[in-house]
Amino acid sequence: MTNTNFPVHSISVSGTLSWQLHALNNEGNEGNQSLTRRYYIIQKDMTEPEYVNGVSGDMLKHIQAEHLHRIAIQEGLILSEGGKQFHPDRIGYDLEKGLPIFTQSDTDLTAKTNQVLQRCTISDLEGFMVTVKGGQTLKRESVIEFGAAVGLPTLVKTQSYFHAKYGTDNPTPYNVQVSSGLYATVLNIEAFRIGYNPHNFSYSIDPIERKKRLDVLLKSVLYTYLQPNGAKRNTHLPHPDHFEGVITVSTRRCPAPMLSPLSESYSRQIHSLADTLNNLNGAGTIHCFDFGTIAQFAEQIQTLIERSQPWESNNAEAIE
Repeated sequence: MTNTNFPVHSISVSGTLSWQLHALNNEGNEGNQSLTRRYYIIQKDMTEPEYVNGVSGDMLKHIQAEHLHRIAIQEGLILSEGGKQFHPDRIGYDLEKGLPIFTQSDTDLTAKTNQVLQRCTISDLEGFMVTVKGGQTLKRESVIEFGAAVGLPTLVKTQSYFHAKYGTDNPTPYNVQVSSGLYATVLNIEAFRIGYNPHNFSYSIDPIERKKRLDVLLKSVLYTYLQPNGAKRNTHLPHPDHFEGVITVSTRRCPAPMLSPLSESYSRQIHSLADTLNNLNGAGTIHCFDFGTIAQFAEQIQTLIERSQPWESNNAEAIE
């Protein structure tokens, strides 16, 4: 693979992440005991399901969106008022407040979707759903998708620790569940959909703006793993000490291969899938970027930012 630029159709990340002594995702309390998020894992050759600690995809996506919001403001990208405030409704906040989003000529879903995509980076990348006057529902699925980060069976442990909240009166005792271990994480980015209006099969923003949005999205993914802003960080700041895996990029209309690290052979299988897809669709269809540390993950994200170009239907064949 040469150091040339390439159009990006989709991006996937598959990796094993080590978090020590964290309580990033809890499901509430039972008495004075906080309960951590847990999942059942059922794999081939298991005699019974494994019950493991995890961090939900909802939590990971919220962390990523929070980083995206900060980066977008810093980079001066276009945001709606709801987007600027990191309001959960994004462009829906502007519509609810009666802000001038649509003109009189914006009567159909195509025109209204164009306005939303042009006016709000976060609504474009993270998705939105809002009902507008006339009963029309404007919606867009997120460009980025997260799976839950789930503990590898036998390689993750949760323990309960006693704490006390001290005040002017008697201390209040409580218990916190804290977890350590290796976690399987997966995510997918449908980069070709950045700025894409499905109602007229065209892009609502130009390639320069789409490149800016792709870059801030990649930065937000990096920051998600550098600083997972989940629960109880004030006293249970996670110790991230390892991250290894594969970033795959597709440059044609083909999914970037992704496989859960719950399988020990996931990296080898991803490379085998990449070879097969390159044979089927042409050399350069799939690029693989391996990383063995958090620092190398950051380097590979930097490489993607430097080399990736926004998807264009007419440049799909201009690949090495």
